[in-house]
Parts: sequence; structure tokens; C-alpha cells
Amino acid sequence: MSHKSILTFAVFLNAALLHAQFPVRGTVQDPQGKMIDGAKLVLYSQGASTPLARTRSQNGEFVFPDSGPGEYLLEVSAAGFQRASLPVNGGKSTTVRLKVAGVDQHVVVTAEGAAQTIDQVSKAASVIDAAEIAQRNEYSLSEVLRDTPGVLIRNLGGPGQATSVRIRGLRADATAVLIDGLRFRDAASISASAEAYLSTFNVIAFDRVEVLRGSGSSLYGTNAVGGAINVVTDAGGGSAHGGLQMEGGTLGLMRGRATIAGGIMDNKLTYSAGLLHLNVMSGVDGDDRARSSGFQTFTRYAFKPTASLAGRVFFSDDFVQPNLSPTTSGLPAANIPSSTIIPAIALAPDQVLRSTLGLPITAGNATFIPGRNDPDNRRSSRFWTGALIYRQAIHPMAEWVTSYQRVHTNRIGMNGPAGPGFQPLVSNHSQFVGDIDTVDSKLLWRPRQWFALTGGYEFEREGYLNLDDNRVSGPSRVRTRTLAEQRSNAVYFANQITLAQQRLQISFSGRAQRFTLDKPFFDYSGVVNNYARVQAVTPPRAMTGDVAVSYFLPRSGTKLRVHGGNSYRAPGLYERYGTGFFYNSVSNAIAFSPYGDPRLSPDRYNSVDGGVDQYLFQDRVRLSGTWFYTRTVQVTQFDSSANSVRPGQDPYGRSFGYYNGAGGSARGGELTAEMRPVRGTLFRASYAYVNADTSQDSTVRGVWSALGVPAHSFMAMVNQQLGRKTEVTVDLYRSSNYYGPLFAGSRTRAYEFAGVTKIDAVLNRVLWSGDKYTLKGYAKVDNMLHQRYFENGFLAPRASFLTGLQVLFK
Repeated sequence: MSHKSILTFAVFLNAALLHAQFPVRGTVQDPQGKMIDGAKLVLYSQGASTPLARTRSQNGEFVFPDSGPGEYLLEVSAAGFQRASLPVNGGKSTTVRLKVAGVDQHVVVTAEGAAQTIDQVSKAASVIDAAEIAQRNEYSLSEVLRDTPGVLIRNLGGPGQATSVRIRGLRADATAVLIDGLRFRDAASISASAEAYLSTFNVIAFDRVEVLRGSGSSLYGTNAVGGAINVVTDAGGGSAHGGLQMEGGTLGLMRGRATIAGGIMDNKLTYSAGLLHLNVMSGVDGDDRARSSGFQTFTRYAFKPTASLAGRVFFSDDFVQPNLSPTTSGLPAANIPSSTIIPAIALAPDQVLRSTLGLPITAGNATFIPGRNDPDNRRSSRFWTGALIYRQAIHPMAEWVTSYQRVHTNRIGMNGPAGPGFQPLVSNHSQFVGDIDTVDSKLLWRPRQWFALTGGYEFEREGYLNLDDNRVSGPSRVRTRTLAEQRSNAVYFANQITLAQQRLQISFSGRAQRFTLDKPFFDYSGVVNNYARVQAVTPPRAMTGDVAVSYFLPRSGTKLRVHGGNSYRAPGLYERYGTGFFYNSVSNAIAFSPYGDPRLSPDRYNSVDGGVDQYLFQDRVRLSGTWFYTRTVQVTQFDSSANSVRPGQDPYGRSFGYYNGAGGSARGGELTAEMRPVRGTLFRASYAYVNADTSQDSTVRGVWSALGVPAHSFMAMVNQQLGRKTEVTVDLYRSSNYYGPLFAGSRTRAYEFAGVTKIDAVLNRVLWSGDKYTLKGYAKVDNMLHQRYFENGFLAPRASFLTGLQVLFK
């Protein structure tokens, strides 16, 4: 046979293998071998980060007809049984037997950017699925994350108010937020992170939320320093199913949510969609209104077993009335000790009301005034993000994936003269618009079952528009318009090696990213443009690497793991060219100032963590312990005291603003226990210790501890089935005292705030159930101990109650 004939035969054979169908099929059974109807099955290609297909068992049988040859990862779940994940092969039949009790074996995609069983993961990771979100009846992403070890949630005043998420004691901008593995961030926010929208990032059509703790920049780029939060959209599949939910309660809170998902054309086309409207009509002080309306959709079409196109959209339109920041202004000077650290004693509630109305107060021993109502302060915002993801198998051992995503954000802030404290003369106006376009293309190659290599290229363009107008009449009016753009090119790789019968997992990854900063456009009126002579600069590049190793001992059920790497955060365009209004205590007026520095370098971090995961009693108990250390090499800081940014030396004439400052470190540990001792009972508890400090006492002189971070935190959650129709979920959060900065007596001090103790309880009950429809009723109490506590000086909601109904169909 000639060489030409051999080549022709090889090409023909390869094409035949690619287009041939090797269905993954089988049965789902209980421990006694009885078929389980309606089990949910999710199929992943090896090395893929998104599901290949979804379906449900019919009388215990399932089939994925459009799968090709090769190995896949299958996740199986059913009500009342332990979730299982296992490898399967195309063209072969598989029998899956689910255990009645035991810790769920989730498939995790965020740790390595590819589907893995929890036993294969070499990094610290957590999964909160849709079932748990429903059991706890959480409506926001931040509250979904509150029980995760090492994750700190700060909400400044109730539903819709400013919210931050911090991982392992690092700053809020050191956490990346992903939607289906693609970055979600606001190019127009101060740090170009997702922080500005965490208060309005609500649960609509989530399949699950995965949390990676530890460095992740080599996989996910900027901001993935302390970790990454991946919101996985419900990808649909199977027969049509969904629900309608309506609830209401105290704080004037009402929520309506509708979802639908399914598949048609033998699941070649799968879909999901969700709608949400959340309305808070009173809030904590009776005038903290907030509204959120949004939708989330996902569609996937398989052209053939080897090619598919998926698209998703997430949209949210929001409004909130923020309060004034906590202050010491108005308190007697004798109330403020001369010490650097001051106990945080809040002004009595009745006196806070008098202060809000502009009446004289009796301060008592108060050392600060909590956030007060500001009746004409409001923020409206909107974001939408859409993505297209195309997958093509070009060989039985290779797959090409390309994606495009656009993130659009728009925030408008308006504040008028009403309210206590220092206020503008008239209602001012600020607008921040951000756009990010990201194109990513990568090749996944798996020449051997034990070896997988991914290589890719990413292009990103981000635009920033800032409009400021103080709306003061006459010559004092200031209007500014800043338009800036930044582009980046990145190449990256990831390598996964599996040895010793899949007990040893080794992964390497790396990324090199180069930034190009275009010359900005400025239109200033009523003020000098300090950036008029700025020349386009080329910011320093970012290079990161990551390695993780784990080894599983099957006889003892023990997994040992270690993970280390370096990571970065690219400065936002606001940090480079941002401006704003501030209160000038000398002139007793609202003044305008430039803040940004276009020369800023990326923030840089080094980190390492190691841990042990232990399974006991036939997987009914899982214990986990992790030690971590993160070194902050360099971080962008804001100087408000002219110590580092000096007007006489600064090329932009700034009195204060952003600069590259010294870093710090964060070290500590995380302990977690999860138990499913019997069917219908779940207990999970975790403890985290964080010792975070800074190399420079730039915020509070003499205080090097990271502000806003408690050293100790404890979380516990119990879910108990009471018969076939009722379940109760109780979760506890407890943290130690922490320091927060407040300006008092001519300088910034560290206020010691009391720790938080918060218990929530949810009662769910099936009121009626039929073949296709189920009616559920539920009630929830937040902060059921009625604790009065403050988050960085803002009063949190005390005991609040809501109740609702949910109709489910299948």
C-alpha cells in the first residue's frame, strides 16, 4: 500500500470517528438495584469546563445519543441520594448506583478550568449548588457565599446596599468573579473589579456557585488573587421544568422569580431562562429603598456530536438609596480618646434620628455616629453580559474552544443638599460607563488518558467613560468628561498530569499578559485639566505561574494537596485617570480633584497553601484542613494625607490619589467538617483564622493590621428532613472583633467593632404534590437572635421575617 493510500485511509478513519455516534448510556439505581426515575445527569468532556449535555433518567434509564468516542465525566444526582461523579466511555453502558447517605461528590470546573471530581481537585474549593441555595432561600450571591470558609462578606446597611467579598484576608479587589468561567468585572469601577455590582448580583438561574481559594491568575487573569468565584448558569436539558416563586416580608421586601429549563430535539437544543424582580420598600431605617430587575438565559445547540454553540445573557437593572458614611463629626471632642485604637460605641438610635433631623443630640459615651439616612442620595445602575462559546472536536484527542464575551456596566450617582452633615449645594451628577470585550481561543489536547494540555490566546479591550457635573450655577460649575481605553494580549497554558491510577494529580499553568494604554480624551469645563499633557504610556506586563499537586490514599480515604503560585491585579482606568469631588475642610466647600496615575504597575502577590482532606465512615464524613500564606509584593493604594502623593512633586499636581505602595501578608488556616450521617441529615461547620497585616501604616498611623478583617470566624449549617414533606435549615455565622477606619480628632483612627453573631432559619414544606406540579410553602427568619450589630459602622438589619410560595413543574 502506498504512503498516499495510508494517509487517505487515516484521514477517512479520523473523520469517521469524529462523526460517528458512540452514545453514553446506562441506568441509575438505588443501593437495592431499584431504578431511579428523574435522576439528573450532566455529561462533561474530559478537560472541558462546561457541560457537554444534560438529561434526566426515564424509568431509571438514560442516554446521551450525540456523544462521540472517548472518555467523559458523568455527574448524577437525585433527591434523597448522595451525588456521584464517575468516568464513563462513549459507546459503553454504565450502571450508576447512588448511595442513600454520604457527602456529595461534586464535579468542580473552577479549580483547573476543566471538569474534575472532587477527589481529583488539588486546590481548596467549595461548591454551593442550586438545591442548597433553595434550602437556605438566599436571594443574592453574597449571601450564598457567607458560609464558605475563608470568605468574608461585608454588607453596609441591608438589601441592595454596598457589599464586598474578601477571601483569606485580602482586599475586595483581590477576588475574581466569573460567569461560566468568563470574567465579570466593571471597567469603570475604582479597581476594575466586580465589587461595585456585588450588591445587585442576585440569584436568578444559577446551577451552582464554585469557589476557588488561592491564586488563580494564571487561569483567570486579573483579580484572581485570593481566589475566584464562578457562577455556573443552569444549562437546561431534559424535559421542561421550572418554577414560579413569590415572597414578601419585613423591610418592605418582596421578591418574584420565574425559571424554566429543558431540551428539545433529543437535547440537541438545551435552554434555560429566569426572571427576577426584587423590591425593598423601606429597608433598615425606613428610607433605604432598593429595587432590582433582571433576567438570565442560556441556550446551547449541538450541530453534531463534535460541534456546539452556546450563548448566555445576564442582565440586571437596579436602584438603591445609600446612606451617609459613619462619622465622628458632631460628637463632643471629650468623647474621642487620644489613643490610636478606639472602642466603637454607637450613638443611641433615638439620638441618631435627632441628628438626622438636624436637632441637638445627647451623645452619652458614643464614639461614632452610624450611617444616617440621606434622603436625596441615590444610585441607579445597570449591567449586562453576553457570551458566545463555540466548541469543535478536531480530533478524538483534541478540541478547539473559542469564546466572545461583552460586559457593559453603567452607574449613575446623584446627591443633593438634603440630609445631615456636609452636602453639596445642589444635586450633583456622576456617571461611570464601562465596556469590556474579550475574545479567547484555546486548544485542548489529550494525547493520553493521563496527560492533558491546554494552550490559548486572549484579547481584551476595555473602555471607560466618566462624566462629572457639580451643577452649581455660575463660574463655580465644574463639568468633566474622561474617555479612556486599554487593551491587553495574553497567552496562557495549563497542563494536567494524572499518574498512579489517578491517585496522583499534578497541574501546571502560566500566563503572560501585555497591556497597551491608549491616549485618553478629556473635556473639562470650569477646572484645570491636570492630564492634558499626559502621553500614552505602556504599563508593565504581568506574568504568572501556578502549580498544584495532590495525592489520594484510597485505603484511608485521605487526600494530600499543595498549591502555590503568583498572581496579579491590573489597575483600573479610574485608578489611572479618575477624578472626583471631595469635601475641603479649609474652604468648607465641595471641591474637585484628580486622583489617578497612568504610570501604575499591576498589584503583585505570591501565595502557597497546603491541606488534607479526609473521608470517613464510607464517605459519610469529610474533614478538611488548609494552611495558607499570601505575600503582597506591591499594591495600589490611595493616599489621602499627602505622605506619598505630594503636590509639589506629583507630575499631575495631585494633593492625594493613587500610587504603588508597599504590600503586606496574610496567613492562617481553614478547617471544615461535612457530615451526612443518615438520609435526610446534613451538617457542615467551618472555622477560619486569618492574620493579615500591611507593610505600611498608610491608613491609620501605628496600625499595621488589615482593616475590616476579623481574625476568627465560624460557620455552621444544619439541614434536617422531617418526614417526606418538611425540612428545616439553620445556619450560624460568628466572627471576632475587627478594626475599621474612621476620621476622628484631626486624624484617622482604628475603631474596634464588635464581632457578628447571626443565626438564620428556614422552614420548607411541600403543601401539595402531583405528577407534574408541586406547591411549596416556606418561611425564613434572618438574624433570629435580633442582634444589633454594625458592619464598618453601618447598622445591619435586626430580626427580619419573610414567607413565600413556590410552584414547581416538571
